[in-house]
Amino acid sequence: MEFTLFVIILIIFSGFLKGFAGFGMSLVLISVLFNEGLNPSEFMPILVPLFVILDIILFFENKKFVKLDFKENFTLHPTTLITLFLGIMLGTYLMTIMDMDILKLSFAIFVLILLFFLIEKVDLHQMKLPSEKLNGYFGGITGILTGLFTLNSIPPSLYMLYLQYPKDKYMGSLVTFLVISDLLLVAVYLFKDLFSISCFLISLQFLFIVLIGFLIGSLVRRKVSSKYFKSFIILVLAINSLKIIFDYFIF
Repeated sequence: MEFTLFVIILIIFSGFLKGFAGFGMSLVLISVLFNEGLNPSEFMPILVPLFVILDIILFFENKKFVKLDFKENFTLHPTTLITLFLGIMLGTYLMTIMDMDILKLSFAIFVLILLFFLIEKVDLHQMKLPSEKLNGYFGGITGILTGLFTLNSIPPSLYMLYLQYPKDKYMGSLVTFLVISDLLLVAVYLFKDLFSISCFLISLQFLFIVLIGFLIGSLVRRKVSSKYFKSFIILVLAINSLKIIFDYFIF
């Protein structure tokens, strides 16, 4: 593909979002790949290696905030892991047989509605520990969305905003979840034989550009308070949902 100056700026910005918030990269990169004429079954194998590499970097950056406590770090809870795996398998299967536009539009509208109720929690940092039942719902829904759209960061972000996680605990739980879901996603993609050498080469081209914005985003995140960090998370979630809605009705 052709890397124009505009495309390079977009890729760097996608890296900034990933480095700062832990997610948001696909918000930009999917648009870039769509403009290249690729469909989800073609560009997802390009994005997945990028997510895996950057999520591993995020994990090592934030490993001091990773807690081996099943109640606090819900991403390690057996119920979450089992339902996540089953959801990823179902989502990956649905990706190959369904028109995903309506599903994605419905998800975007739901997120926007939910964000209105989460804005008031920006100033609240008294964590609530989730129940096992809630973890089961979370794992299954997140797995399906991960298999369909690699939206494996948006559900845990919403979940932790609801549970009032402060910045450091948010990042510790998020990076744990991302690494686990990435491993499951890669396993399913390998089983479905969705990867190819050409996809890896394109991923490698993106990686060198993405890393520029990613490192800047990581540095900025360390300087901001939990309040502004969570405010930015809500902003990115809202923009992501609005973009999905805009793309559906315009394109």
